[in-house]
Amino acid sequence: MTTGTSLRPRADGRKGAPNQDAKIAQNSGFLAVSAGLVGVVSYACSLLMANMLGTEDYTQFAAAAMILGVVGIVANALVPLPLSHVVAVHRQGSEERQNGMAFSVFVSCLAGLAAATITGGVTLAIATPDLAAAVALAAFVIFVVNAPAGWLQGELRFTWYAMSTIGEVVLRLIFSLLVIVMAWNAGGAILGFVVGCLAPLVVPWQFYRDLRWRPHVLLQRWRWAETSDIASVLCVVSVLVGLDVMVVGFLDSGSVDAAGFQALATIAKGPVYVAAGTALVAFPLLRTPGAKVGAVLGASFASFGQLVVVAFAIIATAPPLMSGLIIPQKYHGSLGLLPWLAASGLGYAVLMVLSTVLLAMRAYRRCQIGLACACLLVIGGLWIGWQLNAVTGMAVGSAVGAVTACAVLAVLARPALAAAHPGRGARTFLVQAIILIVTLAVAAQLQPLLWFAIAAISGITVLAHQRGMLPHRNDFRKIRRRQVGRRSKATGRRSKPESSSPSPVVAWRRWALSSNLTAFIAVVAAAFGLRALGLERGFELWVDEMLYVRLGESVAAGEFPTLPDGPFFLHPPGYFLLEAGVVNILGITGEIIEVTLQLRWLNAVMGALTVGLGFLLVRRLATPTAAWLTAVLLAFEPFILRNNSHAFLETTAMVPGLAGLLFLISPLGSQHKPLPFLKLATAGLLLGYSILCKDFFFICTLAPVMAAMVWKRSFHWRKGLVVVGFGFLPYGVYLMVVAAHGHFPSWVWAKSNGLVRMSGVEKSTGFTSEGSPSIVSRLIEQSGHFGTSYFLLGLCPVVGLLLCFSHHAGRRLIGLAGLALGAAGAYSAVFGTFEEQYGYGVMVAGAICSVLVVVEIRERYPKTRKTLAVISVCYVVLTVILGLRTALTTDNGFVRANDWLRANLPADARISVTNSTGHFAYMHDSRFGIWPSAPLMKENGVSYILTQSKPTSQGYGYANPTMLAWLKEHATPMVTTPGPTNGETTVWYVDAAALDAAAADGIGEPSKEFGTEK
Repeated sequence: MTTGTSLRPRADGRKGAPNQDAKIAQNSGFLAVSAGLVGVVSYACSLLMANMLGTEDYTQFAAAAMILGVVGIVANALVPLPLSHVVAVHRQGSEERQNGMAFSVFVSCLAGLAAATITGGVTLAIATPDLAAAVALAAFVIFVVNAPAGWLQGELRFTWYAMSTIGEVVLRLIFSLLVIVMAWNAGGAILGFVVGCLAPLVVPWQFYRDLRWRPHVLLQRWRWAETSDIASVLCVVSVLVGLDVMVVGFLDSGSVDAAGFQALATIAKGPVYVAAGTALVAFPLLRTPGAKVGAVLGASFASFGQLVVVAFAIIATAPPLMSGLIIPQKYHGSLGLLPWLAASGLGYAVLMVLSTVLLAMRAYRRCQIGLACACLLVIGGLWIGWQLNAVTGMAVGSAVGAVTACAVLAVLARPALAAAHPGRGARTFLVQAIILIVTLAVAAQLQPLLWFAIAAISGITVLAHQRGMLPHRNDFRKIRRRQVGRRSKATGRRSKPESSSPSPVVAWRRWALSSNLTAFIAVVAAAFGLRALGLERGFELWVDEMLYVRLGESVAAGEFPTLPDGPFFLHPPGYFLLEAGVVNILGITGEIIEVTLQLRWLNAVMGALTVGLGFLLVRRLATPTAAWLTAVLLAFEPFILRNNSHAFLETTAMVPGLAGLLFLISPLGSQHKPLPFLKLATAGLLLGYSILCKDFFFICTLAPVMAAMVWKRSFHWRKGLVVVGFGFLPYGVYLMVVAAHGHFPSWVWAKSNGLVRMSGVEKSTGFTSEGSPSIVSRLIEQSGHFGTSYFLLGLCPVVGLLLCFSHHAGRRLIGLAGLALGAAGAYSAVFGTFEEQYGYGVMVAGAICSVLVVVEIRERYPKTRKTLAVISVCYVVLTVILGLRTALTTDNGFVRANDWLRANLPADARISVTNSTGHFAYMHDSRFGIWPSAPLMKENGVSYILTQSKPTSQGYGYANPTMLAWLKEHATPMVTTPGPTNGETTVWYVDAAALDAAAADGIGEPSKEFGTEK
């Protein structure tokens, strides 16, 4: 956990940092990312409290949190940096280090007691005694835990420091969930600050070993002088960074413009996180005896410049389409302020770095004069801006003031920083920065997707460079020399290349490929980010997902899965149990459409986990390249992406299924390694839970294990019996509960009817039902969106069959699962009931099996390597394109229609729905009903009708296509939203006179019973 170990001072005072520049860059970037993550999680805690606490409790919590935020600023300024100086200068166990640590701990406790008294008294004036006591305790603890943070900085243990800060906010988030569940109100929420502070106390034992009881150090004035100098400077910087947000809230409290300014300003402070990481690294290094000041300054400024320019460029040029995804809709009118706020964030970041560097070099006078000028300039800019143009003017004034202030401080600091020698490199860097900003700005105007690609590549490239993951300029020459070797003087022949340490890119590749956990986290995070792009606006509502949401809500209420017509047994309750847990923990309530959109986030998480598990599965069975290829396919595959973005059963069912198979598969080269009983039992329970989510998944979980016990002895029969026994346990418990409550006959009836329908004996739903469009026509129509998906659909049984003959037992097991899913999908498409969501498991298995088959063919026939590579790259590129198109396409007709209906539909109006989605969404509203023809509309006094053009024209739904044609000629569209799923979703207003004439002519009379939909 000691990333900076090579930078730590030796006992003789000399530095052991041959690769100091690289280490500074690595730690600066790492700390910047961790600081950003801390900000995100902290914001999530606040957002959670805002949604879950009552209005009065949240008001008190917000006020107390603001008070504790000020306490944290003072504590961070007072303790860590002075202590980091002592720790960096003096070795472990020395008298001076022990004195310095004693002084820091005493100051922490004394200042903590003062802060507890002051904050408790202030809080008592506006809240209850219980909340005041919680705030006082939190203020004291916040001060106390800063001593370990200073020690970690001085020891240059930046990874440990970052993990402790992340652990602090994660603990607070977990405790916040407990507060909500236990209903502990605002006081309990504030105790989350106290619980979170336990994480920073987890430090190496050397910290506690150097603690001594030495109260006399408090009498040493020079220590107080050093601490006060540093604390005063950092307090001023911290206040300047947050001043604009506080001032705009005071001057324009409660307005949408002020709230939008505050929300955007929080995001625009991204460069400040970069500055915090650089400051944490640079201060102890500059205070270390024997430090090469010029080298440290040069490396620090280079690292800071690279990171801060990219951060500023991305924030300042973000197109409204992208920035609007993370800003609430009501604040979108303020998005034009983002470039100005980004410029102010850049200025504040430079102020923070320059002031910290000047402190480290003990240039106190220059630093204080520069900050005094900064206060005048920033406050003046805010005041002038407010006077000229209120909130907008304040954004411009903040930018001008912050940038001018950092320029003044840079001029004052120039003599002290002369050792850095920027030279030609600074000019080159400035040109590159301008090119990046201009490129992103142009891309934002041309195509937001292009901007996103350039921004992502820029950020990843800079972070990779900071972490030493990219080759340097001379690495290729060194590699070439090692490959060529040298000629021997005696023989004239080339000698064997000399062994040397691998280049940075090779070393990183070895590390990255061996660190499966790190890669898994990265894959899951990236997949989740992709799914979050269009989760609520890119995927039309389906009746199935609303049914599943209602079932989850019934389980959350302590019932069996229940619909309005009684208990539901067609599907087992695994997914509904998970939904119920999320509903109870997060307190999700509201109308069915709103709840469905919120619970889609659960499936987005499960879909991202599916991508990560697929990566690990192929990583274990094949090469690292194949694993990354699988991750890209699963992440961008449009059909998989679509299923992951709905509240469907299949996404959640796949996660424990893949996890269970991962437990059972041995890595290449260790096929005969024994599996412990606990691992087999865990795998069985995971596979069983997959079946508990959807019975159909038996064919890709336990069925392949049973087949593998026979087929080429791919799985030992004793191990298989253990897995199968534990696999049936979850479903067996479910059946026992069903029988104990007297519902077993209902379960038998539901399952028998489901099997009859799925087998195709009863063709009431799906593509094989009478009157439905053929699956071939549907495939042709949708090939522009899901062409790669349909290719996988047909390929799955083929590649599954090929894998069954692999030499590796694990691949044969996966092949059996793919063959079973592919065969079941083919049967359903031709003879049985095939509905679109049924293909999800086939797609996932098809992607995994296809990659494994490519690896298998390449191993057996090496000459096909280039051909396979070209085909694979082309297919992956096409999949990525279609996946991005799916994620970014707007398809939210029902949501838009619902917004209009809730805002504009008269209280006494009656409206007809024309498909089951609309019927289920509004079944509890007496104004809505199934009256899809003109005679029925007239009979029931209906004046509005909600239609979907595509399913109606294809023969789905309740309305006759002639009714839709009549509406286009005689009705008035109130709101129309186009989309790929339903075509045009429209709310029509029908005039009474026109309706009378249509009713007399029998317009739109359904040709079938309209009570159910195919």
